[in-house]
Amino acid sequence: MKALSQTVGSIQRSPIRVMLDSAARFSDALHLEIGQPDFDTPAHIVDAAVRAAKAGYTAYTANAGIAELRDAVCTKLARENGYAATRANVMITVGAMQAVYLSMHVLLEPGDEILLPDPGYGNFGMATTLLHAVPVAYPTPPERDFCPDVDALERLVTPRTKALLLNSPCNPTGAVFPREVLRECLAFCRRHDLYLISDETYDRLVFEGEHYSPAQWDDEGRVVSIYTCSKTYSMTGWRVGYAVANPAVITAMSKIQEPIASCVNTIAQHAAIAALLGPQDCVQQMRDEYRRRRDIAVAVAREQGLHGSYPHGAFYMLIDIGAQPLSSLDYCQNLLEAEHVAVGPGCAFGPACDRYVRISLCASEEALREGIARLGRHLNASADAGSATCVAQAAA
Repeated sequence: MKALSQTVGSIQRSPIRVMLDSAARFSDALHLEIGQPDFDTPAHIVDAAVRAAKAGYTAYTANAGIAELRDAVCTKLARENGYAATRANVMITVGAMQAVYLSMHVLLEPGDEILLPDPGYGNFGMATTLLHAVPVAYPTPPERDFCPDVDALERLVTPRTKALLLNSPCNPTGAVFPREVLRECLAFCRRHDLYLISDETYDRLVFEGEHYSPAQWDDEGRVVSIYTCSKTYSMTGWRVGYAVANPAVITAMSKIQEPIASCVNTIAQHAAIAALLGPQDCVQQMRDEYRRRRDIAVAVAREQGLHGSYPHGAFYMLIDIGAQPLSSLDYCQNLLEAEHVAVGPGCAFGPACDRYVRISLCASEEALREGIARLGRHLNASADAGSATCVAQAAA
């Protein structure tokens, strides 16, 4: 048999999924590794899906999605994101990640470079590699509250640079980029004639400050904005996201939707209409609960002497494990074996993140309190053991 694709073979499986599979061996494992909301999809959204199925909405739709949903997206953008769009600016996708992939597909040629955040969501780099483009990491350092530095971006631009990707609120850091940072990033893209892909998956999950969409300042059509129903409405398995861009980009993305997925699940699209246009108190309730869990997680981490990110949005936080000698994946495996706590290895989010682990706030208060306490205990023991080993080696 001939070999499989070298491109696919060169991609490593997500370390988050590795930990999820490893944790399945322990029936009592505390799961703090996966970004899976633990709320049920709100009842009015489920009811809308049932009505759609019973009414016979079970056929294909247009590649770009049903008109009513694209109009609902426009209503949401005006209500929540501060800018106007028309149906021609909107495409419905199989979750936000497909929107990221399709936008990269229509913007990047093989060999083109795209600036990706580090720390940043690992799937961004995987998608870039699949397209034979070149991922170039830009720093979002802790001393800047995990926000990008435009001066650092300037040093990374080459003639092959085609796009900049931003993610705010950010997975894995929980950073929410200030207005002035986002405006500087858009000005940077204008100076170098780059596209700006703005992943706003967690736009409704902001605890302090305000979320800003760069598209509200874009008068050239260089911003591609990406959103999803998954996190906001606890609809991860429904697989409904959407991209907003200039009509030429949307037309191109819709064209390649045909050979990839044809269209998004029709019943799920009707559910998404109910999500976007229906009662929004469910969003406030979930956001308040995530904020409460954030406060608990931060307090317990501080009690344990742990350091990391202070999440202002999304539902993740980073914990610094740099005091011990192992890589983040090896440390996470050891933690799981010793304490039955599953957390996300920082290496899943870029080289700069290997000294961290990621905690998901999609867990109960009890699991967060106990899991972070066990992490603190194990990290202190690991750091002490590492120091002792170093002393012994030095003496030898």
